[in-house]
Amino acid sequence: MKRAACLILSIFLILSLAACLDQDTLPYIPPVTRKSNNINITVDPRVELVSIVQYLSQYNQLMTEANFSYRSDVDQYFDQYRDHEAITMYDKMAKMGFIFSSPATFALGLTDSLFMDDDVLIPTHILSGSGGKDQLKDFSQALRDFSRTSNFSGFYNEHQDYYRENLLQVFTFLEQRDYDTEVQNYFGMEYNSFNVLPVPLYGGGGGFGPNVERGDSVDAYCILIPFDDETQGDVPLYGDKTVFRLLLRHEFSHSFVNRITAMNLDEVMKYEHLLAPIQEDMDKLNYGTWVTCLNEHIVRAVTVRLAYADSAREGSKALYQELDEGFVYTRVLTEALKEYENNRDKYPDFISFYPKLLEALQ
Repeated sequence: MKRAACLILSIFLILSLAACLDQDTLPYIPPVTRKSNNINITVDPRVELVSIVQYLSQYNQLMTEANFSYRSDVDQYFDQYRDHEAITMYDKMAKMGFIFSSPATFALGLTDSLFMDDDVLIPTHILSGSGGKDQLKDFSQALRDFSRTSNFSGFYNEHQDYYRENLLQVFTFLEQRDYDTEVQNYFGMEYNSFNVLPVPLYGGGGGFGPNVERGDSVDAYCILIPFDDETQGDVPLYGDKTVFRLLLRHEFSHSFVNRITAMNLDEVMKYEHLLAPIQEDMDKLNYGTWVTCLNEHIVRAVTVRLAYADSAREGSKALYQELDEGFVYTRVLTEALKEYENNRDKYPDFISFYPKLLEALQ
């Protein structure tokens, strides 16, 4: 009798555990993707979900102002979920600083079922801007519930053709160029993958250059923000070939420069006084801390040197554009990078040259 009771209890516990696991397991959503050379062009369902949550929230600094069918579909389909916990939670996190690149970068570190991946290194700015790791765990749980409750997988799958139209536009800009080889050779570092992610609901033009770091493996990303002053058919425009070349070099370079700056943070902060003369201009561009300001200057100096590799005319044009936009230290950093390029036997990678690059700021 006792044996039968134990058996029944064991079956009950197994079924209960299976039910709990099933509640937290989301249907797998295959990303819509295509490849150009070694670059993956993808509408990532995790990033797309987070962009919809941002769109439904009160946050509007990054969201599109253009009118196109996909935006209308989001309005119509998700309107009834505007009071969902994921939306209200994001509103609070946005006020703490969980904005710009942070939400999409966080999404890239989630599993397919939107759990936080313990193997992924969470950047400091995401932890500080979101309220900490526990808050991020709560947010990921809210995202899972939002995805399940709204049947996000159904919405995503119904719009695969639209996502492919976005990918096609980006694909034509790549021109079969080996951007991944170019930046890896320049920095002397190898990454696991290079990915371009157009996000239709974002607006204002430009992009972000996050990376996802798992142990010794790094995946580089360029999150594309469309220009929302016009569309190509029903798809927002992501620029043209010239803009795209500069943008891709810029954002992929961030994946290297930001990490190397973090490795040299103590030395970097010795030059913090250089922010004061340009503080007002950097604040307007949302680069108001010395670390973000320095990263922007170094990335822009690198893209200038890559433009010089195309032609002297393109390099000079790129340099004066950066100076005109207020990045006044770009010139001295650009000059310093010539020493790096001409002495790769001494400086096999950007990490080894970085302290020398900082010295140029003196």
